[in-house]
Amino acid sequence: MGKKITRRARWWLILLLVLVCWALVHVVYVVVDGLHAYKGKADIAIVLGNRVEADGTLSPWLKGRVDRALRLYREGQVPRIMVSGGRGKEGGHYPEGLAMKQYLVAHGVPADKIIEDNDGENTYLTAKDFLPVADSLKVGSAIVVSSFYHITRAKYIIRKLGFRNVHSVSSDTFFRDDIMATPRDCIAFYKYVFAY
Repeated sequence: MGKKITRRARWWLILLLVLVCWALVHVVYVVVDGLHAYKGKADIAIVLGNRVEADGTLSPWLKGRVDRALRLYREGQVPRIMVSGGRGKEGGHYPEGLAMKQYLVAHGVPADKIIEDNDGENTYLTAKDFLPVADSLKVGSAIVVSSFYHITRAKYIIRKLGFRNVHSVSSDTFFRDDIMATPRDCIAFYKYVFAY
């Protein structure tokens, strides 16, 4: 009886070690993939949303993403920008897409070069909302813009929905919270693998 318990405990330990190693490899991949910036051109940049203040001010996380997309536009890497986020919580919160568009317009991007999406409550919905935009504008390539830890999951779901030619750049701003967000986003990746 004791041997059986020992053998079972050993198998559980091996399984645990395999899972830990897998998680570490995945985290390293997400960091490397997220920090690798695409240098070429594309038809559009897709900015994934984040928190917006009640007055429409972008949170530091979101501002970093939008500033990176603005740089892509100014440097001629993309002729258009799609800004996608949620409608915000009830009680005066600003729609994320609207706030991002207003920020970009205030920084010199013509309004007709910006596609505003306020129904992108999560990464999957942003990807889903992008497909008809890509179809109507004859978009053949895209650059996802988000925080580095979010890039792998965002590209994965866009490709899973059928749009293959997707690249990425990450925000140039980094925060202490990114350390915890990275493993959390790795877990969310598998949710997207199995749920969508």
